Amino acid sequence: MNENVTSKLQTDITELRKRGIVKLKDEDTYAVWVKTACGNLNSAQIHKLADITELYARGFLLFSSRQIPIIPFVRGKDLDNVQRELASVYLTLDRCGPTVRNVNVCLGKKLCLNAITDPITLAQKLDNFFQVPMAHKVKLGVAGCARDCIISRALSDIGFVPADGGDLEAYDAYIGGRLGLNPFLGIKMAENLDENECLRLVQNFFELMNREGRTGERAADLIERLGADAVKRYLLRDLDRSARVAPVDCPAARLGSNTGRQTVKLRAVAGEVTAAQLKSIAGIALRYGAGLVHFHVRGGPEIPGIGEADVETVRQESAVSGMEFSDGGLENLQSCFGGYCTESLADPQSLLRKIDIMTEETGLADVKMTISASGCPNSCGIAHLSDIGFYGVAEFEVDAESCTGCGLCEPVCKRKAISVDNGVVHIDKEQCRHCGQCLNVCPFDALRETRRGFAVLVGGSGGKDTRLGQLIADCVSEDEAIAITLRLMRLLKEHDTDVADLIDLWGFDTLKNALFPNVVTFSSGIEHRGN
Repeated sequence: MNENVTSKLQTDITELRKRGIVKLKDEDTYAVWVKTACGNLNSAQIHKLADITELYARGFLLFSSRQIPIIPFVRGKDLDNVQRELASVYLTLDRCGPTVRNVNVCLGKKLCLNAITDPITLAQKLDNFFQVPMAHKVKLGVAGCARDCIISRALSDIGFVPADGGDLEAYDAYIGGRLGLNPFLGIKMAENLDENECLRLVQNFFELMNREGRTGERAADLIERLGADAVKRYLLRDLDRSARVAPVDCPAARLGSNTGRQTVKLRAVAGEVTAAQLKSIAGIALRYGAGLVHFHVRGGPEIPGIGEADVETVRQESAVSGMEFSDGGLENLQSCFGGYCTESLADPQSLLRKIDIMTEETGLADVKMTISASGCPNSCGIAHLSDIGFYGVAEFEVDAESCTGCGLCEPVCKRKAISVDNGVVHIDKEQCRHCGQCLNVCPFDALRETRRGFAVLVGGSGGKDTRLGQLIADCVSEDEAIAITLRLMRLLKEHDTDVADLIDLWGFDTLKNALFPNVVTFSSGIEHRGN
């Protein structure tokens, strides 16, 4: 292909990403990211999404960790039609890349008994920042209680969580949360903020990023480069000034009291929901619920406002379309769309479907546990925040004779694991996370892929005690990943606890030995010695 044509094509793909249209592996196919209003869509919108997936895609969509639906496998010629169809039910596209993203928010005080604040009112105003031009990726989140179901301490550059023991309508602010190649837990930088102070803090953050931020940086990078104290001082300036931010429309804000009603949680393995299931969910929400469907960060649809007398009827109607309640035991198996993503190094959907089947066959489906998988170390499938999480990796070796020392690979490494010394590339194996980006830019085949598989993380969790999973294996096959998962589930069932507590009780090395009793560990990963 002509170099100018290749450059134009890449430019077009980059521009499409900014609009919420992401190129997939298959030729001329795209994923369309649909924006939600405070994590919810109404029944008519859900039904329209079902129609779109049938008419223009492959009959299913993905419930993602960003609380938005993603429609994969839309042809280029149909993109305009899809956007017109979405507009007919007042839906727009979310965006990808360096920009302000869809706001993450939980169900809120009207729909959740655990909520102590009404996060919807703050989220409505934060959603106004979606229109703010930014050259940096910014994710915002608001939780309604300390349980932090949206895991804002890790998934948001700025996460607001109700103040612990403070004013019932006040928030603590956590800055810097992110996953990916350099995961970072948000640092608490402010306490007992009212809504206006929260909004002013966000405005200060935008000013700071526009003034001090470098290309590709996020809040965590700013903290690491400028220091937490310097960032905190800037963010807390003039919080008493009026923010003057109007709320956007959100259907959840218009609801009356739902006292005595509950939210039904459904399982959607790998976050995938078919058109028929979407229509069933839309109908159930309209007939028995609040007319809304909530998008949870772990990829399972939630239908709020169900009366106790209707719960079993809803269970039966859901079963007709092949959907089960997620009301105990193994939580929804969360994934990115890695199997068809251009960044993917492994197929997380395939892995999670097989784990789902094996847990049923082995009688382990009743074990309370979180499992997530991503196709690459970017970890859109929140692998770092689960009892066990997986992300795709590509191992490689350096061919010193082919390496010219051109250095093209060095700047693409987000882990700073690559250096060029005396004309040859050197890899810091402790820092490398095998994302494969260096392989894509080497023009001399000096970096040669040797195998692909899954890295394994254990001990991650959300909630009040959010913690990141620890790397326990560098690169395992799909079969090994399944075996490790089942072994871990048996341990949890035996000891009636979660992985984080098991690590605290036993120590990480003891847990590792329990999971890998018959393996030997090499720098490249694990290899079996026996059964």
